Amino acid sequence: MDSSSAPDPGEKSGSGGALERAYAVRSEHERILEAMLRVVAERGYETATLAEVVEVAGVTRAEFDHRFADKEACFLQAYDAVFDVLVAHVSTAFESAASEPWPDRVVTALRALAELMAAEAELARMAIVEVTAIGGDARVRYREALDRFVPFLEQGREASPQGAELPADTARFAIGGVTSMVFAEIRADRSAELEAILPDLVFAVTMPYLGVAAAEVEMRRVQT
Repeated sequence: MDSSSAPDPGEKSGSGGALERAYAVRSEHERILEAMLRVVAERGYETATLAEVVEVAGVTRAEFDHRFADKEACFLQAYDAVFDVLVAHVSTAFESAASEPWPDRVVTALRALAELMAAEAELARMAIVEVTAIGGDARVRYREALDRFVPFLEQGREASPQGAELPADTARFAIGGVTSMVFAEIRADRSAELEAILPDLVFAVTMPYLGVAAAEVEMRRVQT
């Protein structure tokens, strides 16, 4: 099926934001994934129906069934695509500050993440909140996705007085702290205010590596 014959998903969302542009619709398969994103972002995973997804995608139910085993399989593929964008966005920001000390690179990366999620509130909810409502394979996929941020944090060992003596799961502890705060804000429909908690996010990442006193210094630097 020619993708030009399908409804324009941008007409339904009206956001035209970064995640939309990065996740360009190029095929019937991708139109279905795009539709899943839109429907889940608007209605939540539990209440989203395949009837809505195929309508938004401009395909038949038979065409959906030909490509995906079920609703969850489609959602997980769509979820992977969104998280690819999130990781690429954060990675680009982190690498753009390559000449800076590790705490400054963390601030740059966290600010980029907060700005993107604030601009793409509905898709941020899908990527951070809705995926946790499914359970099973989705929970595993979620943990694996978060682990993709570990390399950025583990560079903090070089800036840490303890260095190699830090626990092996130090990065995951930090990611857990950040995720819990971001989850709470998005779930409360405060995605637009994520930048306001940037100092807290910086503290959550830097404290396990630098210690409380040094992390408080980094937090105050962001506040000023």
